[in-house]
Amino acid sequence: MLFSEHIRNLRKQQGIMQRELAKAIGVDIPMYCRFEHGERRPKRAQVVKLAKKFKVNPDELVALWLAEAAWTDIANDPMADRASQLLLQQMGGELPDNQHKTQTSKHTTQATTTVKPEAIKAVELPACERTLIKSLGDNPLPHYIQGDALKVMRTIEDESIDCIVTTPPYWNLRNYNTESIRARSINDFVEQLLMVMAEAKRVLKPGGSLWLNMADAYERRALQALPWRLAIQMIDLQGWILRNDVVWNKPTGTFDSAIDHLRNVHEFLFHFVKSTDFYCDEEAWRRDYGIVSHSVEIMPADVWDIAPEKSDIERYRVAPERLYRLPIAVTCPRGGIVLDPYCGTGTTCKVAYDLNCRSIGIDVNGDRLDRARRRIEQKPLSLF
Repeated sequence: MLFSEHIRNLRKQQGIMQRELAKAIGVDIPMYCRFEHGERRPKRAQVVKLAKKFKVNPDELVALWLAEAAWTDIANDPMADRASQLLLQQMGGELPDNQHKTQTSKHTTQATTTVKPEAIKAVELPACERTLIKSLGDNPLPHYIQGDALKVMRTIEDESIDCIVTTPPYWNLRNYNTESIRARSINDFVEQLLMVMAEAKRVLKPGGSLWLNMADAYERRALQALPWRLAIQMIDLQGWILRNDVVWNKPTGTFDSAIDHLRNVHEFLFHFVKSTDFYCDEEAWRRDYGIVSHSVEIMPADVWDIAPEKSDIERYRVAPERLYRLPIAVTCPRGGIVLDPYCGTGTTCKVAYDLNCRSIGIDVNGDRLDRARRRIEQKPLSLF
């Protein structure tokens, strides 16, 4: 989206609160949020007021507003590509990269996108270039690495990780310049994640488990089925085995300004394995089942009621420790190594540390890693 993303970025860059902008253009905060997410269009006069508030050229902002409207009208039409070409010929310019092609067509019955070979299978490197685990030694404290998830994971030895638990960045936060994934389209976003999952499959031990928590997102007022887009490609292209799709129900819910679709209060937590002969502590299932249920007599169900945790970082969530405790307790042996390629403020690593497991956390954002380290510093340094 041209206009909506632009005003969201301007607000972030200038440190202006949403309520201040809403007041300046005469709407309530929920309505302004819809403008930022492309779910509603402001009036032209409101766009001009926003330009004045941001101290930018009103003509340029209005032009973006018009361009987004035009693209929204044609994006899902099978003739959108041809229409774009005609517009280019008429105007003598180029469309932005993320507007060049339609991502989906309501008349298309087969997938038209191709996946890069490196997104299907991990890149092959000499063993001498994969030495990360060896360099860690036996230090029980979490090991945090600032860097791109894909690049760092390529330094990890084959079949050296017992368990991976991670929550990739939200798609709709991709332009905040604090995330590892900076894709310009849904397809690119999924492909970048698929490349990381290829490395995840390589570094997992044969009996290892991958727990992948993903949120969905709306694009041009259409739910994108992001978790399932990725999951299906992992199954079909990379050979993962999906053991469970856990529904994480967030009882306290989340703020949603939309009025034309149901409020989204759940996310998926997928349990993937490389082999049906994977490590599983059946006693831990029942012993720790109280985390997600009041009963300890039966196996856990695949719907978990766990309230989300608050964060002091704007528009950033912290995964609840309860969400990660059961997966690690059940599928990582004591003393095993847990990996989180998108560790953020370190929930995975903290839970692993509490359960006497070693861990590696990767994140591109140094501030979040500092927060993760402080969470461990508050605990005794010895596990025993």
